[in-house]
Amino acid sequence: MPTLTQRLADIKLLMQYGVPPDDLAKAVALAEKHATDRVGLNIFHAFYSYLPEGLEDAITILRLLDRRQGAFLICATTAQADYLYLATTEQADFLGSLAEGIWEEEVLTFFNLENREAFLKKYADLASFPVYVPAHLHRDLCPFCHVADGELHTLGCPVEICPWCGGQLTSCPCRFTLLGKSDLRSEGQLEELLALLNTKGRLPFSAEEHRPAYPITPLDLEPPTT
Repeated sequence: MPTLTQRLADIKLLMQYGVPPDDLAKAVALAEKHATDRVGLNIFHAFYSYLPEGLEDAITILRLLDRRQGAFLICATTAQADYLYLATTEQADFLGSLAEGIWEEEVLTFFNLENREAFLKKYADLASFPVYVPAHLHRDLCPFCHVADGELHTLGCPVEICPWCGGQLTSCPCRFTLLGKSDLRSEGQLEELLALLNTKGRLPFSAEEHRPAYPITPLDLEPPTT
């Protein structure tokens, strides 16, 4: 995964070929406002890598339509149209234009929408939805995987608390002890760990208790028990 600096540099390079000259300065300034926001940068990169209309264009504003489990449904407005993206810290997927709505049943179900018509009705007044603010600036979101207060972390998030020892799940030895492994490499091992976590009871993100830091695993841990 590229660094934030590399991602922004790539976006600026793409802009040189995809943005009208008169709009370039504003387009760059908007991207720079998201220089520390991987979610936003992923949207810019996806847009300028593949201009939806195949014409020079520039994003003028991002609006947050919904968010859930670290995934953001965002509308990118340009001179051409309003475009939908499903973005996370890892990638941004183009969903089509706002006018067409969302056809993918999996995405509609994820955001608790019955069908495409329900989507079009809910988001008919785009101006009523807030301008997207970089995810890491929200105090009610995990600073790493961006799940909301009360939601379960994305597996592997360094903020998640181990339910056995109360330390940092990605640093404590509990996962190795329980699986009898010295390291975790395969998808099967991760699925086994997830099953153990679900049985024990994963600890959801707490905006009050887990920001801006998380507990450090004590050195004299007792071996975990299921």
